[in-house]
Amino acid sequence: MNYGDSQPQAIADMNVTPMIDVMFVLLVLFLVSIPLMVPQTMGVDLPDAQPHSAAGLDENEPYRLAIRADGVVELDGEVIAESALAERFEAMAAEPDARLLLEADKSVTYDRIARLMVDAQVAGVAQLGFMTEARSSPDR
Repeated sequence: MNYGDSQPQAIADMNVTPMIDVMFVLLVLFLVSIPLMVPQTMGVDLPDAQPHSAAGLDENEPYRLAIRADGVVELDGEVIAESALAERFEAMAAEPDARLLLEADKSVTYDRIARLMVDAQVAGVAQLGFMTEARSSPDR
């Protein structure tokens, strides 16, 4: 070993700074992409808004609960107070094949719709569906 040499010695250590930078970038990309993946893995089956033919329904016509834009609630076309709905829901639940279709205006809040759904389920109505409008053209 000659310590008197003035020649620089080769550095045997590996420079890990670029590798750490790449790992941080990958970590940030992973953390940013997680929220984009979560809704796809929630296991929620979204409703089909395609028109269905009336031939698929049996003879037992479903009950129709409508909430208009002005807040009026109708059950099968008859205006009804929300306080009387619990009694009507219990009468529906007594029927084994009773179905309730909920039809609400766009301006009705989700809170109001959710409360009516819970009231129907608490009364025992097992089959609850939603009325939707079919899209008129694929451009929408």
